[in-house]
Amino acid sequence: MELESIKKNVNVTALNGEVISFILSKEKHPSGKNVAVVQFRRMVFDSESGKFMKKFAGKYVTNQKSSYSQIIACSCTIDSRTGQNFPCILLKKHKKGSKYGYILLLLQNSNKIEHHLDFELDYEMKENLTLLTGPSVYWSCGNQVLHISLQTNGILSIPISFTAVTWIGEISDGDVILLCARKMAGRAKIDEAALSKADKQIWGSEFITYSIKKKTLCNHHFIPNAYSTVVTHILICPFDDTDNQLKTTITAITCRNQLVMFENCVPKNVCQLPFEDACEIKMATTGRENHLFLVSSRSGSVCAVTKESWEVVAVWQDIWSLQVDDFLGVGTEQILLFSRGASTIEDCLKDFILTDLGEFSYRVNSGLAEDKGIQINNTAHVNYHHTVQALEARLQSGLASLKELKHLLRAKERVLLQSSKALINLIEGKQFPLPSAEEEGLVSLWHEEDSDLQLSTEETCSANQALNHPVQKIWQRIVDGSWIVGTQISESTTLIFDSVSLSLVMDPDPLNTAPLIHSESKVLKLSKSGVSPSFPQYPVEPPLKKSRLDLQDIKDLNSCHKEDPCFQIYKDLTQTITVVTNLSPLLVFNKVHCSVLLHGMMMGSNQKTELTKIGMISPCGKVSLNLEDIWNEKYTTVLLQNPSLCTDQAVEDFYAIVATSQRSYFRIFSRDYTLAPVKDWLLGPMQCEPLKIYPEYWHCFKMGLLLNWHLQNPFKGILTVLWRLDDVKQL
Repeated sequence: MELESIKKNVNVTALNGEVISFILSKEKHPSGKNVAVVQFRRMVFDSESGKFMKKFAGKYVTNQKSSYSQIIACSCTIDSRTGQNFPCILLKKHKKGSKYGYILLLLQNSNKIEHHLDFELDYEMKENLTLLTGPSVYWSCGNQVLHISLQTNGILSIPISFTAVTWIGEISDGDVILLCARKMAGRAKIDEAALSKADKQIWGSEFITYSIKKKTLCNHHFIPNAYSTVVTHILICPFDDTDNQLKTTITAITCRNQLVMFENCVPKNVCQLPFEDACEIKMATTGRENHLFLVSSRSGSVCAVTKESWEVVAVWQDIWSLQVDDFLGVGTEQILLFSRGASTIEDCLKDFILTDLGEFSYRVNSGLAEDKGIQINNTAHVNYHHTVQALEARLQSGLASLKELKHLLRAKERVLLQSSKALINLIEGKQFPLPSAEEEGLVSLWHEEDSDLQLSTEETCSANQALNHPVQKIWQRIVDGSWIVGTQISESTTLIFDSVSLSLVMDPDPLNTAPLIHSESKVLKLSKSGVSPSFPQYPVEPPLKKSRLDLQDIKDLNSCHKEDPCFQIYKDLTQTITVVTNLSPLLVFNKVHCSVLLHGMMMGSNQKTELTKIGMISPCGKVSLNLEDIWNEKYTTVLLQNPSLCTDQAVEDFYAIVATSQRSYFRIFSRDYTLAPVKDWLLGPMQCEPLKIYPEYWHCFKMGLLLNWHLQNPFKGILTVLWRLDDVKQL
């Protein structure tokens, strides 16, 4: 069927995913006269069958005295009485005398058609016909713009003359805006002989914007005045009003078959259209936020231009209606194209294409053919779509992970900050209650009841008395890149607690946030007559040649080292505790002040006679370190340079070296009971010298190692090697 024939009798619009069709036909009335009947139908798309299914159908019989010839407008508008969006159509009557009659019909949600408005004119409406909120009807005639609605009580005209009306529509604040061109008034005289005909047209016209609501000219400038004589149709995208500055994006069709994008009155992109006589622009937001501008022509051609590349990606011909809505109910919009290839009016709604130029595409009885004579970068668009789809999926996954990570980091920083404040207040003797895990939105890893965490009265008193004066001495050393702080705790503390450790807390700086100090605490158990290092005496590294151990050897080895001495205090031993931290992060500060905290852990029992670990923290004192002391080597060790030293400083050097050394154990035995004297080997070939403070330890000058030989019986023993990474690298 011809395009004009279809549009006179059939029209469609889309609302909330439904397609509403209107067909104007004639039926014979019982009185014998033919009357005009408006048949309407609501249809929804069925993705399984790939067709539009009828949801509701009805008809409206017009007045017998009126004869309607065609549907001249169809769209969805807001009823100002209820604020709801309804489909409406404008019908034109057959000319009666010198008058042209018009009637506006409104389709309610109850599927009843309301006779909303009718009026007559002395001329036929042809240009810039628009249905807007009210519903109201706007059109132009000559150099005038007129409108009518129920609220106007008649036809009103705009009190300003124009040479051309480019656009009539609504903006975000509900105001109706007219964008028109007119001859420039009050312009200074120019040399017309020096201008071409085209220049005279351009420089002699300007764009003006008129507000129906304010009844005055606006200061908004959408398109430069130089385009006032070449722009024929426009589409205004939603406004962005930021800081009282209106930001606009306009898409315009020119008389030279171009599609131009303007941002804030500045042209940004230009695309050549593949056909002439373009008359309408619509925008569709398809999947993955892909924006498409759909341009229609009076001859029935439609093309799609993507906003990202501003290229024509698809062209269709023989189209009599173009609709944009979410017909599939997937949350994004699709393009619906009806073909004029049907032979009858009833079949014109059965021939369609539904697509988003990406994931979805449905074609039913379609005789539509993409224009093969036009170079279309459709492959590039498909590749672009799939590439962007994959990248966006990865980006969304990454953003979700990043969001979760930021949430965890914020929670971690909050907990660490509160814990640091609690420790500082504990050192200063202040109270600082910590919030519960539920208040912080965290999950507690402990399942004890409150009663399980309470010490008995006797245990609390004895622990407090022991922690009043827990430390006898504090010292510090620097070995390689480590800072070692050591303490010797009192004998009463060793009797109360089952295990102890040290930590360092940097004093707060009013100008900077004090960093957290990552440290490692080690315990050395020393008898009053000698040293007993707190590392397990069993071989960690296997020998090169494995030998089978007899049962008695295994029993002796297990009985000697069945407990880890780092977590056990014996009452006949004094104890030195060291804390080792990396010196590099602290070098950014000129001077570092830290509080030394003693952590004591003791075993308690609850009402259920179950053992629970109960910890207490006590301040031991303060230490400080500055760059000048490091430069002057104030805290360097000298014991290894002179093993014969026998001073308190030498003892502290020994503790610092042992705390920063790695340990390797070698079990040496002889099956034929011919074990050579290991001490003679240390003094001879190894060139070792015993430390005077602890003769059990030997210093190997040749390798920079500390060695300890423990003879279990005349035929077997354990050789312990203490080494540092820097010494191994030098070897």
